[in-house]
Amino acid sequence: MKVFRNLGVAAAMICILSIGGTTAALGAAIVAVDRHLVRYASGVVYDTESGLEWYAGPDRGMSWLEASRWVTALGIAGGGWRMPTRREVKTLHYIGDGINNMTHLLYSTGYWIWAGREPSSASRWIFSYSYGGEGWHGEAPPDGGRALAVRPRRGPHP
Repeated sequence: MKVFRNLGVAAAMICILSIGGTTAALGAAIVAVDRHLVRYASGVVYDTESGLEWYAGPDRGMSWLEASRWVTALGIAGGGWRMPTRREVKTLHYIGDGINNMTHLLYSTGYWIWAGREPSSASRWIFSYSYGGEGWHGEAPPDGGRALAVRPRRGPHP
């Protein structure tokens, strides 16, 4: 298993220590690091630059409403999750990263990620990780969008 991607082992250890000490001090096992992102055994991914925690939804297409319901009901690591904003979802886009220009730490085979916190059509938004485009035309793409949950970091990690 490749634990530290895009980092040397020494650089990865410095990164881990800079975000809160040893894995025992964090209260959870760190299983992977990708640039400024740290994945814990719980599946939660912590962005050390933004202070946000992320969790990948089911790897299947779904409507915005389905994605919103999934995020709201998500109880992993203490709950409190929400849909990402347009700005937040763009922070995970890196050309040439993973199979769809997004970190491998938040696995998804889809290219479209839902964003927006409100149920009105004006706030439903979808972002394409294939080319960085975004938009909303009233319908999901043919393969549906994927869900990501986000929240501010909550103290020591699960």
